[in-house]
Amino acid sequence: MTETMSRLTVGLFLALSLAAEAAGSSTMLNYEHRVVRAAEQIERIKADKDYGEEGVSYIKRLLPRFERVEFEGREAAADNGWLYMLLDSYAAEKDPQQRVALLNEAAGRLRALDDHLRRAETAAADENPDTRERLREILSRRAYQPEPETAAGGFIKKVIRKIRDILGEVYSALMRLIERLFGAGASSGWVSQALVFLVLGTALIVTALLVRRVRRRPQRKRVKTRLVLGEEIAADGASRELAEAGLAAARAGDFRTAVRKLYVSLLYELSERKLIELEDSATNHEYLRKAARFAGLAGPMRYLTERFDHVWYGMFASSEGDFAAYLARYEEAMERARTLNEQSASAS
Repeated sequence: MTETMSRLTVGLFLALSLAAEAAGSSTMLNYEHRVVRAAEQIERIKADKDYGEEGVSYIKRLLPRFERVEFEGREAAADNGWLYMLLDSYAAEKDPQQRVALLNEAAGRLRALDDHLRRAETAAADENPDTRERLREILSRRAYQPEPETAAGGFIKKVIRKIRDILGEVYSALMRLIERLFGAGASSGWVSQALVFLVLGTALIVTALLVRRVRRRPQRKRVKTRLVLGEEIAADGASRELAEAGLAAARAGDFRTAVRKLYVSLLYELSERKLIELEDSATNHEYLRKAARFAGLAGPMRYLTERFDHVWYGMFASSEGDFAAYLARYEEAMERARTLNEQSASAS
């Protein structure tokens, strides 16, 4: 199987992962069109803050959490749960920067998903039996799913459930005590119930104060940060630090994170050299358009942006060889940025 065909099959896997049963079905083409419209809605939400709630609702109508999609005479269940997770996080988030980052993540994944779907449709007619078998195997996996619950998140939920159970038991015990002291009908009176809630409320307040007192420690001054493509970095940091973090990730075998770190490092460097301006709401393709104004940067920047899309938003695996090629183009872009900066300084 060729490398191109392998990528197409993985793309299809990302588009149509088997999930829970869902009613109804649509064609691959119809699904792809709705993915495009959903991406357009994300951009509208970014441009019009008042449209946020309506836009999120419309996107969820466009792409149900689970749906049946027909492909080559068979059906698979497309799981759009990952999108719901991002949209729900956006709705609950209060920090404007984080809200924009969540929208950028959703838009990037939708664009990558659309690309996978179109490639799969184009290649479908040329697939041979071996590749179809490979597709069936790929369709049995799961992708584009919400991240599994973390140990910390599970622990917090467990504690909350435990507290709720304890409060329920205390309430029942107090009501039984009132019945024994004042008779069976006393527990139904509003005075006794108010007394129980007063006791429980007092206990909660005392507990909260104790916890607050234990946790009260001198707080270090928070380092001012900024957000670049969802990556929170120190405002006074340097592109070198991001690059070193990327190389460390590569040495650990995490080439996907390494690609992201290098890409953000390049954007930071271009900003430091006054070639582009960083914006919380900007996407990688908007940064590409800004950098493409400079002839020397256009080529490597386009390559780096497309590979970033492919690896990060598209969730494709990246090999050591892929990263080596990416690193070479990154270094080329950095060198051209330095040259442009020097030329600009000489001209002024």
